Amino acid sequence: MREVRKERVTVTMPADDAAAVRRFVDAGGAESVSAYVAEAVRSRLARDRALLTLNELYRRRGVRLDPEHHAWARAVLGVAPATGTAS
Repeated sequence: MREVRKERVTVTMPADDAAAVRRFVDAGGAESVSAYVAEAVRSRLARDRALLTLNELYRRRGVRLDPEHHAWARAVLGVAPATGTAS
């Protein structure tokens, strides 16, 4: 397995969230804060890519998904909307 190039970035988040991540890491739930955040980013990227693909498939068929469609799906699935993304 080849080495993945890494880059240091600075992330700002609510203090309560940062403290919760540190507690989780301290309890052995993740290797490090960086590992925890990297996994969260990978998960979010996978979800966003899947959503882009789905929207593209709908677009090709002439179907337009409005924010109401996304809100309905979130309600049915019991998930909160992601912040900082278009529906």
